[in-house]
Amino acid sequence: MTDDDVTGAASRSRSRQYEIRVRGHLGETMRFAFPSLRAQPRGEDTALTGALPDQAALYGVLAEIEALGLELLEVRRLPPR
Repeated sequence: MTDDDVTGAASRSRSRQYEIRVRGHLGETMRFAFPSLRAQPRGEDTALTGALPDQAALYGVLAEIEALGLELLEVRRLPPR
């Protein structure tokens, strides 16, 4: 096993920061659907930001957005802090 293998495995196991934008402002009840993310108004839309442990968690958030009938505007992975 090389150092690159170890580094690659470690970077894949860390949480990644995301910003997910949806149309409109989310009320308190809708914000409770995303407990691991912080909801902030951005103009007429809402940005959900926070760390997600893996791609499955990201897909779970996206599925919840769809199930709630929200319009997905953008998904961005933020640079590491």
